[in-house]
Amino acid sequence: MPRESVLNTFRVAVLLCLVCSVVVSSLAVGLRDTQQTQKETFRQQNILAAAGLWDPDSGTAQEARDLYERSITPVVVDLETGRVDPDIPPDDPRTDPRVAARDSRLHTPVTELGEGVRDIARIRRREHYSTIYEVREDGRLKTVILPIRGYGLWSTLWGFIALDVSRPEAGPEGITVRGLSFYAHGETPGLGGEVENPLWKAKWPGKRVYDADWNVLIEVSKSAASDHQVDALSGATITSNGVTSMLRFWLGEYGFGPYLRSLLESAANSTLRTAGIQVSAVP
Repeated sequence: MPRESVLNTFRVAVLLCLVCSVVVSSLAVGLRDTQQTQKETFRQQNILAAAGLWDPDSGTAQEARDLYERSITPVVVDLETGRVDPDIPPDDPRTDPRVAARDSRLHTPVTELGEGVRDIARIRRREHYSTIYEVREDGRLKTVILPIRGYGLWSTLWGFIALDVSRPEAGPEGITVRGLSFYAHGETPGLGGEVENPLWKAKWPGKRVYDADWNVLIEVSKSAASDHQVDALSGATITSNGVTSMLRFWLGEYGFGPYLRSLLESAANSTLRTAGIQVSAVP
């Protein structure tokens, strides 16, 4: 049979495909651990950056991992009760919203969380458990970093918001933003993609989150003029509105709001006990 025959050409093509498949599969398996390590390091860097502990433009991956181990304590919050659940480890699959979304036992449709609840963040399902991250100094809780997500213009934005909770005596009005970080999205570069712009993220620290009645005030506004407003992204109104909506959901009654209320009440009571003032249980 001639070397240039159609059959020989076909054989060579099939053999080449098989060889390439084996090589690609071997690389994928061999590099899996490295990819997982890099993915975890990237997540840790974003948590640290949101808390104002890490500059993404400086330091090595190992330095970020070391800083994370020294500074961050992950804990699991039961979003049904607003309480920390010490029996669930932070890396439990049940705390992964992607896993929870596939198991009806691990999530509740947002519209079924309460009467008249709207899915303003467009996440469809809210998981029952979530891993949050604490920063403590001298044993006192200073900062909590909360995972947030919500739909922008083209995609779901995944990120973290860090809150300063070091002044429990000031009540909800004392909670301010330490930082905001998004690590995954598909928004338009130069428009909605500017959620990653350091100049825009630098506008968040110090912004107030709640009023005295725990109403969520923080928002992205075209004409930011108060201490709970951040300038909108130029030319990206829908993405800006999406950021506001996700924050109002996740910091509200059906997100981390009950956890934050419990946190401040516990810290305030602890402060009173330290001062020698008897705290009575509220029925």
